[in-house]
Amino acid sequence: MEHPETGRVLSVGSLLRIGLIAPVVMVADVWLAQRLFPGFNAGAQFISELGGPAAPNPLIFNVGMVLAGLAGMAAGAGFAQALEEAGGRRRVSAFAGLWVAMTGLGALFAGLFHWPDPMHRACGVGLAIQFAPLFTAWALWGKPQHRRLAHFSLGWFFGLLLVLALLTGVWNVRTGSDVGLWQRGHAFLGLLWLAIAAWSLDRHWRSRPATPEGGDEAEPDYAPAAS
Repeated sequence: MEHPETGRVLSVGSLLRIGLIAPVVMVADVWLAQRLFPGFNAGAQFISELGGPAAPNPLIFNVGMVLAGLAGMAAGAGFAQALEEAGGRRRVSAFAGLWVAMTGLGALFAGLFHWPDPMHRACGVGLAIQFAPLFTAWALWGKPQHRRLAHFSLGWFFGLLLVLALLTGVWNVRTGSDVGLWQRGHAFLGLLWLAIAAWSLDRHWRSRPATPEGGDEAEPDYAPAAS
């Protein structure tokens, strides 16, 4: 008979591994849709146009975004539980998972409501990936076994913030002919962090000592859940 604790570990581990798959699906989907769109200018055109009326194969982009979005939302649940287990900060971990899930929700909106549908603007909730590294660092801060991931995530947050500022036109670095590249750069950096963080959390989750069957649960190596 499967031990309840073992089942829970497998469940969260599976969700974290989905967090590794979601970025791959998104990047592969955009790459394939661009390859099948003759004359598409990745520098001057937005990603969303790959699923719009001018695209020769919009279904490829739109279906891919729906699949990636569902995967991202599932990954958010895994992040929330794994971060709480690792750092003991329940509400902060829940928010970190929420930002990851909202990134998936943004991709889902992008696939369901095709550009230039006014509802397509809802895909902007995907920018929530900006805050996921910050809350992940907060959730893990002060935990020696997660020091590298916490510091990495905090540094990545400031890097993403800089790219977002440039994307929105700060310092007039962005031009009309390269807005698509800045958009892709911010999205790629966010997805890269997601994959690295999911991999790191999954490794820690799978290395946790199993609770002996029929015995008391081992004392956790973190403080009780707090905000």
